[in-house]
Amino acid sequence: ASRVVPLLRDAAMPALRRLAEDVGATAHLTVADGGEALAVAVVEPSWTDFHVAYRVGSRHPVHQGAAGHALVRSRAGETGFVVSRGELQPGATGIAAAVLGVPEVQASVGVVALGDLDTATVGPRVELAAREVAAALA
Repeated sequence: ASRVVPLLRDAAMPALRRLAEDVGATAHLTVADGGEALAVAVVEPSWTDFHVAYRVGSRHPVHQGAAGHALVRSRAGETGFVVSRGELQPGATGIAAAVLGVPEVQASVGVVALGDLDTATVGPRVELAAREVAAALA
């Protein structure tokens, strides 16, 4: 996956930037790296007073957090978004969706915020961003 990461990051940045600005939460692109989820691109919203700082290169077990759950779903080709609350950081909410249709890579797009996110609004917006990333890679 390491050789496609720069291409993936470049392709994802416009969609991540729109997502972060639209929902006011930190947007990220995560890839599967063995049994871990690896953040390869992060965009923080420019207009919020507070947001989660999430570093490129951050890793966590693939079975934790919304990004990890979405990566697991990508292996099965499952659509839809997943939500996690407090799995990686107390008080944080994550929403993520798999990037589907790009066979070379297992990736997910997600957002993370302190407190709650309106899943009915943000979930479909995250799914759209995941589709935008997949289209940019096609």
